[in-house]
Amino acid sequence: MGRVKPRRRYLVRSPLAPPTEVPGQRELLAVREIVHAFLYADRPEEAFQFALDRVGPVVGASVASVYLIDGASELMRLAAAHNWPEQHRPWLADVRVRVGFGPSGEAASERRVIEVPDVFADPDLEDWQDVARELGFRAIVSLPIQSATEVRGAVTFYFKDWDDFTPERRGLLRLVAELMAGAADRAQLLDRVRRAEAAATDAQGELDRQFLIGRDARRARVEFESAAANAIRLAVESAVTGAPALERARAIVRDIVLISSISNGSATIADDTFDPRVPLRDAIREVAAGAPDVQLIAEEPSHALPAVRSDVEKVCVALARLLTRAVAETTDGAVRATVGAVGDRVEYRVPGAPAEDHHWRVAVAVCGLLGATLESDAGAAGPVLVLSIGAAAAVMAESK
Repeated sequence: MGRVKPRRRYLVRSPLAPPTEVPGQRELLAVREIVHAFLYADRPEEAFQFALDRVGPVVGASVASVYLIDGASELMRLAAAHNWPEQHRPWLADVRVRVGFGPSGEAASERRVIEVPDVFADPDLEDWQDVARELGFRAIVSLPIQSATEVRGAVTFYFKDWDDFTPERRGLLRLVAELMAGAADRAQLLDRVRRAEAAATDAQGELDRQFLIGRDARRARVEFESAAANAIRLAVESAVTGAPALERARAIVRDIVLISSISNGSATIADDTFDPRVPLRDAIREVAAGAPDVQLIAEEPSHALPAVRSDVEKVCVALARLLTRAVAETTDGAVRATVGAVGDRVEYRVPGAPAEDHHWRVAVAVCGLLGATLESDAGAAGPVLVLSIGAAAAVMAESK
């Protein structure tokens, strides 16, 4: 039996040669990453900055900038900057370039590529020579950022030497400028979509609000009609004993007519100028007739009050409804209502708090018709409702 030759467990191999870079591989990789950034960036400025940071080193640019036209003005603002010296960064947000001036301004104005092989050899760019010395560049290439319909701005690259600027790199810069224009168009379209969605949301909100108003109006009408029918029924049943129930029925019917006219826009407003004490006294007189067991007191200042320019009858209606609620809720047999001037407005204060009953709805509707306000306040003796209306002088000044 022959001797078995041992197998070699390891093979000795020569080291692998480093992979050879395919020509244009860096450029293709940069373009792929830039396209990805343009598709998924939240803001176009973020994509512009990423593009400059990726393509700048690939093409050998020492400095690069993106300028965007600022609204309807003739100025372009600096939207992205690559490799600018630290001492200049605090002022980059204030940099502005006028359209039509300098390489970037000419590229945007003339919609073509502007190439400057040597800044120091061009007498027209004498103003740029000090900047070129400070930033360390000699050549400039500026490309317009433009869509099919308008120019958005310009992207500009600054080079230390023109000799290394090959046709391949020129083509890459054109491609980047076109991608930037596409990103700007996409951002504008997305902004339009967002604004359209916001407008649609607002419109839907307004429709919902109108629906709720209509629903509340229908509910209020049903409640009014039910209350009116009940009051009329009570009036008929108690016709033998007297007129209070019949008078309540008439008041509710008047309220229904008033609310309906306010809802459909047919209500009119009389142009009266009156002492603000008058509607409060009339309202107290009206409510006291149906509440003989409750004392209604009008607290008025001793000095004169500014006149009110409004519909005195409707102010009386609103006050009467608030007083009716106060009479129904009082526990001490008395209701005190006050009138006074606060600034250029007259305020009526009646005890009570907001509640969803028909008296409250009438008062709110009348105040809305007259341009008055009805708010709740914490009074010393309990919650009060404040009806505030402009004095005559203030109303006249506002109308002028």
